[in-house]
Amino acid sequence: MADSGRVRFSRQHINQRCKKLVVYGLLIHLGNGVYDITDAGQQYLDGELDVRNLDPTTAENGK
Repeated sequence: MADSGRVRFSRQHINQRCKKLVVYGLLIHLGNGVYDITDAGQQYLDGELDVRNLDPTTAENGK
């Protein structure tokens, strides 16, 4: 994302945000800076999940 020119944030900022999304089960880290969206992450993007009530200690970290 940082190299695309479309996102105006640093690579470090994007990485920090992705790590936070992993904690909440919305992304999964595949290694080497590669992330994939989880089912919960897709539900959020589709407007089907209210993330205000997500608990990082019980979040699903898989697809």
